[in-house]
Amino acid sequence: MSPASERVSPETLKALASFPAATLYEALGKSGGMSPDIRPMIDRPRLCGPAYTIRILGCETVAVLWAVEQAPPGSVIVIDTGGSGVHPVWGGTSSLAARTRGVAGVVTNGLLRDIDEIRDTQFPVYATGVCVQGTLKNHPGWTGVPVSVGGVIVQSGDVVLGDSDGVVVIPAGQADTALAAARKQRDKETARDARIQAGEPLSVVVGLRS
Repeated sequence: MSPASERVSPETLKALASFPAATLYEALGKSGGMSPDIRPMIDRPRLCGPAYTIRILGCETVAVLWAVEQAPPGSVIVIDTGGSGVHPVWGGTSSLAARTRGVAGVVTNGLLRDIDEIRDTQFPVYATGVCVQGTLKNHPGWTGVPVSVGGVIVQSGDVVLGDSDGVVVIPAGQADTALAAARKQRDKETARDARIQAGEPLSVVVGLRS
């Protein structure tokens, strides 16, 4: 089965969604984390779902508009703009429509606008910034293809999880393994915090000295 055709079970998705992005990043061997250029555009965001991938040419947003209607409920729309351009590829109306359809959120290496509207709806969006300019609607773009966002290759169906720290991508075929590793990592973090609360020096707890 190819990576793009992998499907992650609802139970695994729900379990992964309970972990912080940083915990999953550590559990994945410090991999899968998008660059800090891809930053949250609302306060205390939270998203987790299978990727619905799009690649577009700069400011051409036809594929984005179709994705709002075609992305399955619970999915995360991941938009690769090529990482260039000064035109926003997402906005307030798109956020309202996507939230109404049950889309979990959007992650893009492009810009957005209508930031106040997006924050009012509390729709989780990760982008590189905000811009007032408009877009074009001529080129159809590509849907369901591998994309590169924030230095991470994302395949359709991969698990995309984001919180206030940023976004982590888990290849669909590694979701169950990542879940088991995340549980171990979280247990380690919980034990560490308990030792600190009990009064142990931080340098001892993190292994800087015995």
